[in-house]
Amino acid sequence: MALIVVGPERMPGLARTAGLWLGKARRMLAEVKAEVDRELQLDELKQSLRQQGDLSGAKEITDQMKSLRDDIQAEFNDPDDLGPPPGWRPGMPTTPQLPEWNPPLDYDPHLPLDALPQASTPVLLQKPATTSASPPPGVAPPSPSPPPAAVDQSS
Repeated sequence: MALIVVGPERMPGLARTAGLWLGKARRMLAEVKAEVDRELQLDELKQSLRQQGDLSGAKEITDQMKSLRDDIQAEFNDPDDLGPPPGWRPGMPTTPQLPEWNPPLDYDPHLPLDALPQASTPVLLQKPATTSASPPPGVAPPSPSPPPAAVDQSS
């Protein structure tokens, strides 16, 4: 229909102009849509920050971490700490070495236990009897147990 109204000579220029105006309108619409989306995201971000409340909790944690760091640093800088023992090098054991055990001359690991030589003095494995009848201080004396009840066997 535009071909009849405008004519074939002016139709290409009109189509070009209409295409340019349509492109501008689409770009403007896309820019407005993007701006609205940014505003919505900004509002959501502000709302989530309000919901999280103030950041004093994070400040407390930061202060605790700084305090712990200072304590650890003070431990490393302790003037009373003399450091490693003289002659110590990295990789050396930090615990003292135990003396090596030397078995008796008549020890044979292949003999059964009853064939091993016996000690010359007997070893007492019982507690010595106490001579006093009273219990040690702070301990209540034992209560006498009641006599056993008689059982009736007549039934």
